[in-house]
Formats: sequence, C-alpha cells, structure tokens
Amino acid sequence: MRILTKVAYAAPTVGLAALGLPLLIYLPDYYGTVVGLPLGLVGTAFLVARLADIAVDPVVGILTDRTRSRFGRFRLWLAIGTPLLMLSVQYLYMPPRDAGFLHLALGLAGTYSAWSLCFVSHLGWGGTLSGDYDERNSIFAWWQTLFLVGGLVVTALPLLPALRSAPQQVLPAMGWFVLLSLPLGVGAALILVPEHAGSRRRTPGRRDYLSLLGQACVIRLLAADFLSSAAIYAGGAMFFFYYGTFHGLDRVQTATLLFAVKVGAMLGTYVWSRMGSRLEKHRAMTLAFGGLALMYLVVHLVPWTTLPTGIVILGGFGLFLSADPILVRSMMADLADERRLATGADQMGTLASLLSVSDKLAAAVGPALALLALDMGGFDAHARDQTTAAASTLATTAIWAPLVLHLAAATLIRQHPLTANRHLAVRAELAVLEGGFER
Repeated sequence: MRILTKVAYAAPTVGLAALGLPLLIYLPDYYGTVVGLPLGLVGTAFLVARLADIAVDPVVGILTDRTRSRFGRFRLWLAIGTPLLMLSVQYLYMPPRDAGFLHLALGLAGTYSAWSLCFVSHLGWGGTLSGDYDERNSIFAWWQTLFLVGGLVVTALPLLPALRSAPQQVLPAMGWFVLLSLPLGVGAALILVPEHAGSRRRTPGRRDYLSLLGQACVIRLLAADFLSSAAIYAGGAMFFFYYGTFHGLDRVQTATLLFAVKVGAMLGTYVWSRMGSRLEKHRAMTLAFGGLALMYLVVHLVPWTTLPTGIVILGGFGLFLSADPILVRSMMADLADERRLATGADQMGTLASLLSVSDKLAAAVGPALALLALDMGGFDAHARDQTTAAASTLATTAIWAPLVLHLAAATLIRQHPLTANRHLAVRAELAVLEGGFER
C-alpha cells in the first residue's frame, strides 16, 4: 500500500486527537470560570455524558457491521458523523455568556456521540484496508503518528503569545482548530482512500454478537488493553503530583517532561510497527509492556535531579507507549478475520467499538481510583512537603500499581494464539470461501 494512502487514511485523527485535551482539562475550567457554572454541575454533566458515551460505541459498531452501501459502510458513517461532530464542537466550545447546565450537557452529549461515530467507523475502516499481517502494523502506525501530531498541536496552542494574554480565548481557539483540521482530514481520507467491499458471506445476527464476548482471544486482548490503558491513565493523573513531589520540578518543567513523553511516543510508532512484524505482534506487545514496567523502575529508583536527564528518561518511557495503540488494533483486525472465517459474519466494526469501550473505561476507572487512593492517603496537592504516608501512596499510585498492571497485561498478551502463520492460513481459507475475495 502506498504511503500516501496510509497518510490520507490517518489524516482525520489530527482533528479527532485535538478533542481529547480540551475535553479533559480546558472545558471543565472554562465552564466553571468563564461561563460561571457551579463546579458540581459541571462535574455531573461530564459524568452523565461520559457514561452514556460508553454505550454509544457498541451501537456504532453494530451499525457499521450491518451497513451495506455503494459508498462503503465505514466511509458512510464517518461522512455522516463528521458534520455532526463539527456542529457539536461549535456549540460546546463557543458557548454564549449565559450558557447553563443544559447547554453544557447537550453539547457534551452531542460531541461524545458524534466523536464515537467518527472514531469507531474510522478505526474499523483501518482494519479493512489490508489483510496483510505486517501491513496492518504500518497502517495503524500512521494512525498513531498523526493522532500524536494533533495532540501536540492543540497542546501548544495555549503557548501562543495572543492566547497567553487572553486565556479565555484558548478553548474557542482549540475548537476552531478542530473545525478546520477535521473536515480537511476526513475529506482527504474519503477522496484518496477506497473502502473494499464487505464480506460476501452474511450479515451478523444476534447470536454473533452474544457469542463474541465469549471468545477467549477477544477477552484476553481486551483485558490486556484495559489493564495497560488504566495504568497509563492513572499514571497520567499523577504526573504533575509525582514529579513535583519526588523530583522537585515546577509545572513548566513537568510539562516539558510530558512533551518529551509525547515525542518519544512519536518515535515509537516506527519502532513498534517494525517490531510487530519482526517478533510477531503478541511477542512485541509482551516486550513493550515489560519495557514499560522496567521504565517505571528507572524513573523511580534511578537518582536524577537535572531536567535534561529527566527528558531523556521520559523520552525513553514514551518510546514504549505507542506499542499498545498500534499493535492491539492490528491484532483485533486479525481476530476479525479469524472470526469471519469461523462464523461467516464480518464484525470488524463491533470489535473496533469494543476497543474504544475498553479505552474509555480505562480512562474513567484508572484516574478515579488513583485520585481516590491519593485522597485517602492524605496527599495535599497544595502542600510543599508531604507526610511519609502521603508520599508512599503517591509512589504506589504513580509507579508501583501501573508497574503491576503492565506486568499483568504482558502475562495475558504473551498467550495470544493468533500467530503470523495462523493468520496467513486464515486469509487463504477466506479467499477460497469468499470466491477469491481478498482484502
């Protein structure tokens, strides 16, 4: 597959990634300070919208699986979801001064729902672009690279001189970046990237969906992804607390370390794309999860006091972070092939939606448990010096618990049975059963 095709397919992720940081950090603060809503109401709106959003993903997956159109099933829903997401972003990110709880709740519901429609359909589409075991790694490596680019750009917006002097304009500026980048990226994908015809065998039925979660391979992959993602999100919630407490860094210095992590993750997209092919995906994932566990030890036990040393260490940490989003998605696409061979039903969309649900649950559970533990341990976010018990709790939530979760994920993923040779045999049998159809 040409690189241009892969880049064009990945282009929508720039705009999709740019939604993440504002929703997590800037929106709650904006509606609480600039708009003036009580923080309790802001928190309630986010909680309700997020819980409802998790239920949307499987619905989108089923819709894409059951859609048959000349325009394609995944491309169709991405094209439908994009203008809906743009309208929701404009409504949510640029509210009137008198916006109330209902405005926030409706804006969040619309944004999360439309984002799920775009994200799941785009992810499922990527799984169908190639049936080659190695090529899928490259496809999702480009996906992850441009996703990180979008995140880096939106992270840098508040540093622009015009926005430094007008912080109340940061959120609308982020909204405009999404409104400009998303249609350009989606347009490039729809124009330049074809969608192969769906399976010619049959449309999934109720029994197919009920039996899907009984598949050991699917459960194992989702469990490993959830454990790893929960560890990353929990560690992310502790990031500023940990480096301020244990390394004495201020927020600007810690933000520099966070940037180093993201740069390392970008470099890691190429590394893990290649490693997934050389070692096979499940072995590369085992190595990556083990590497993350080791890097937690390096961060915590290797003494370092200078910022340049921290940048190198955190860049190395970030190098391992791209393995999961690249290889787990590629492995799930492989499982969709195996599932199609066994049942005759194409459930690529549903499997993509389950990965999205796994990530969202991890994003909710990981930070919530970590922050709860920190509160129970007596950690004071405003204090310069912490008690021994508070510091110990912080080390547990930021280092030791994520380390254990990654080791557990490594144990699960190393048992994955769908090897490169087994997948090659699956593709050969599908080509025969589907009248030479191969994608």
